[in-house]
Amino acid sequence: MTQLTAPDLFEPGLFEGTGFYDVFAWYRANDPVSWQRPAGDPDGFWSVTRYHDVVSVHRDSTRMSSAKGMRLGSADHAVGAVANKMLIVADPPDHTRMKRVLIQPFSNEVLSRAEEYVEEVVAGVVATAVRHPGPDLIEQLERIPTDVICAIMGLPRADWEWIGRKTTEAFESPSEVQRITANGEIFKYFSDLVRENRRTGTNAFISGLTARNSGGTRVTDEELVFNLSGILAGGNETTRFTLAALTLQLAQHPDQWDRVLRGDVEPAVATEEALRWSVPGMHVLRTATEALRIGDVEVEPGQRVVTWIGSANRDPEVFDDPDTFDVGRSGNRHLSFGAGRHMCLGSRLARLEITAYLRTLRVRVRSMTLEGEPRYNGSNFTWGLNRLPVVLHA
Repeated sequence: MTQLTAPDLFEPGLFEGTGFYDVFAWYRANDPVSWQRPAGDPDGFWSVTRYHDVVSVHRDSTRMSSAKGMRLGSADHAVGAVANKMLIVADPPDHTRMKRVLIQPFSNEVLSRAEEYVEEVVAGVVATAVRHPGPDLIEQLERIPTDVICAIMGLPRADWEWIGRKTTEAFESPSEVQRITANGEIFKYFSDLVRENRRTGTNAFISGLTARNSGGTRVTDEELVFNLSGILAGGNETTRFTLAALTLQLAQHPDQWDRVLRGDVEPAVATEEALRWSVPGMHVLRTATEALRIGDVEVEPGQRVVTWIGSANRDPEVFDDPDTFDVGRSGNRHLSFGAGRHMCLGSRLARLEITAYLRTLRVRVRSMTLEGEPRYNGSNFTWGLNRLPVVLHA
């Protein structure tokens, strides 16, 4: 009998490319809910790789807690400082209270008013990229989510470049010190902004969140600072990675680009495939508060559970030919925005930006070529391209 050897999900450099998809495929087929204890992790955790198991974990807000952290590698003291004060690391009733307030700027009514501005930003970025092709298209694409979210949040135009740079440092810097420092600077920025707005009331976005609304629900200034940082990050990094992944696939697969260019596939449909394919949020962590069963495994109270969105989005039980990029894929039930109570607040905005990008490409770009080696950031949490040598041809 052949002994199966589990591949190392935490091999250094694994996420610097796309080889981890083969590792996920092995686990889905052989050990879909596996016990992992990587170097430097004294406690270990359950690793969940199949789509339906991932969904069950995300939708279980009774026996699964987010308040003890939502990503691997988080320092306990850092999580403790924001637990039940920041939406992504909160459980009911605090999560329910904060979400009721924080979701308002992302309603369909509000975002419909932002659609024209999104189109303008995207058109400007694409026009610049066509006129002045550079060695790295990422430098242009990152302007789309940064400019849009900063404008929606009413942040001073002079701060946008700094904000984009600090957000990238907070998530992608190889230096832990630099990541911590960048996060601290972002928190201080919003703390100063909230305090100033209490005096002047000039920022409509912040004033709207601090006003008595939704049946009297409020958020404190401390909660507001933490969640403004979360909104900024959620509306910036992940969309940039999806735009980059989409562009790379269209450059590598001209047949897929032709389908979009001819109008055979609607941009909104292709947007969903871009989201499935890119997986900017690679994993999510939860902690069991009660005993429960995931697949064939009994999880004990206090044990951590990590769901791999990147694996769920390639599960052949749910997606036909999942390793093929198909802009016309129908019934695309990807989990890139999560599922259940913690589904991403900015999902509508992300879809708006990606769809606008595709519409603009269809009008202004004839073809695109890959003229170098793309590079990935190597993160197993917020994963994506950080170098994209693609040229857009008018």
